[in-house]
Amino acid sequence: MRKNINWLFLHTHPGQVMLQTWLTSQGIDRRSSSKYVKEGLLNRLDTGVYYRTGKEPGWADAVHCLQTQWNDQVHVSGLTSLNLQGSAHYLELGNTRIWLNLPPRVYLPKWLQKMPDVKWHSTANNRLDCGNSGFLKDIAVSSLQLKCSTAELAAYEIANNVPELIEFIHADELFQGLISLNPKKLQLILSASQSIKTNRVFMFLAQRNKHKWFERLQMADIKMGSGTRQIEVGGRLNTEFQITVPATLIRNITEDGQY
Repeated sequence: MRKNINWLFLHTHPGQVMLQTWLTSQGIDRRSSSKYVKEGLLNRLDTGVYYRTGKEPGWADAVHCLQTQWNDQVHVSGLTSLNLQGSAHYLELGNTRIWLNLPPRVYLPKWLQKMPDVKWHSTANNRLDCGNSGFLKDIAVSSLQLKCSTAELAAYEIANNVPELIEFIHADELFQGLISLNPKKLQLILSASQSIKTNRVFMFLAQRNKHKWFERLQMADIKMGSGTRQIEVGGRLNTEFQITVPATLIRNITEDGQY
């Protein structure tokens, strides 16, 4: 028992979230966990979920737990990833909205709802044939290394979640600041995307903000489909990409047909 207590102090930090399945793999069974709760070494967050006393766990502690103890395919995505990389600092997150990308048919565990002042949003890149592994990076958050989407994949995830998780106008504001994306990485992502809707939204936002990297994208290699897509209910039709967008994002067209 004393050996387990020493292990907890040496190998975990205050506020660290721990699943019982992981604790068991480290030699600490449910009975011991309950005993440590009574002794004040652990706090119970939910059934089978604990955190070390000494600090209230933050959202990064919860995400680190998910990535290291639950499913290593989870990554911080979209808006949250861009915020961590300084590309969305002017947008207020409010009640700490956290975007997490999950593998197909995987759902966020219910114990996350026990985290105070955090609103969790799940995303999925199910129609991205190239996978996520080549477009992820580790970012330090509160001394924890979290697996996050690169700026290029995060931008794709923004477009992929318009308007369900983010309004078209906010997505446009984000794209204004994405001046240094890598066009080669973007081409790989967009060429592997089977989502017509996402590809059109991405290309509309990229063209509208006149980034240099947009000019290097080969649209012929990106699936754009045919027919119109309603993205913004009550919006206006962008004739080039055949999607409805907020009226404020439609520029006046000159007589020669150029924006």
